[in-house]
Amino acid sequence: METVIQDLRYAARALARSPAFVTITVLTLALGIGANVAIFTLVNAVLLQPLPFSQPERLVRLFDDLNGAGATDVGMSVPELEDLRARSDVFEQISAIWPVSTALTGGERAERIEMLGTSPSYFEMLGAKAARGRVYTQAEWVPGFLDGVVISDALWKRQFGGDPNVIGRRIRVDEDGYTIIGVMPPDFRHPGKSLNGEVEIWAAAGFLAPPAPVPPVRNLRLLPGAIARLKTGLTIKEAQQQLNALVSQLDKSYPNDYPQQSRWSLRLEPLQTDLTGDARPILLLLLAAVCFVLLIVCVNVATLVIARSLTRIREFAIRQALGASRTRLVRQVLTECVFISLGGGAAALLVLRFARTSLLALMARGFAEAERSAG
Repeated sequence: METVIQDLRYAARALARSPAFVTITVLTLALGIGANVAIFTLVNAVLLQPLPFSQPERLVRLFDDLNGAGATDVGMSVPELEDLRARSDVFEQISAIWPVSTALTGGERAERIEMLGTSPSYFEMLGAKAARGRVYTQAEWVPGFLDGVVISDALWKRQFGGDPNVIGRRIRVDEDGYTIIGVMPPDFRHPGKSLNGEVEIWAAAGFLAPPAPVPPVRNLRLLPGAIARLKTGLTIKEAQQQLNALVSQLDKSYPNDYPQQSRWSLRLEPLQTDLTGDARPILLLLLAAVCFVLLIVCVNVATLVIARSLTRIREFAIRQALGASRTRLVRQVLTECVFISLGGGAAALLVLRFARTSLLALMARGFAEAERSAG
């Protein structure tokens, strides 16, 4: 133990005599380690961590494709949604998703926000609960829009000043009146792609009354899409096979709505895959790039250490003449390297502690803008 303490003291003194070397190596390591930690944090949050819902592996996104025309994700009609709910025997719950840009009044000021039209089963399907008030449920189903809406925590604080008595307050969305019945937790996000930002109001409808056509039209793809929860024990592959069988039945029952040349089909995809599909290759490429940067950093630091060691040949020769073994000299250099590595790691983590939130928010906005541009 005495020898270890001696090595630590000597390493500290030796490094103190070379402040330029220490500064350069620590900053170089901080750059490489910091970039890797930042990107891995993003990759972990987006690709590795499961969605923050109950049994997220059972959540799926549904797509309507017209393979004959080479068109994918063309939208879903209301009768198709009802068939999937009542006849498919695949889903425990299913909800339409219809993001729209709307004008909100009734808060502190008029504002343009994003609203998500859903089925009443939306929150039950996700297993999500309100932080204040309540969420709407399938038991409240009506043909048209429900009166009660749920708002995001951000909207509650921004437009209503975090007023605890906001439940029951009347607002107007595109001149239609609604009542706020719940406020979602700060970390709740709609598990799907949005138009321009975060969803801030959730409203439910049966889509069987105005403004939807009455009676509903099967070949009018009014709904942009749907998400659902598979029945317990059903795999994606098994569910897809059952949907293929349902598609065949509907093709035969409604030949005018599903022309043979259109080759209409229903496609299932895990919800997390749908969320990360566009970003996954970019993130993995970015992670590989910063790992390569870290490799370059390590090579540069190793080169600096070797160069410094060459300038200390006389010092090593004197110490060896006084009885220091080769092993002791090597251990001394390694001790100094450990000091430098710990300093670089600490510097990287210190910077990330203060900059991580803004850095990840900046990256998230960049990916969102890239996806919208690609779309």
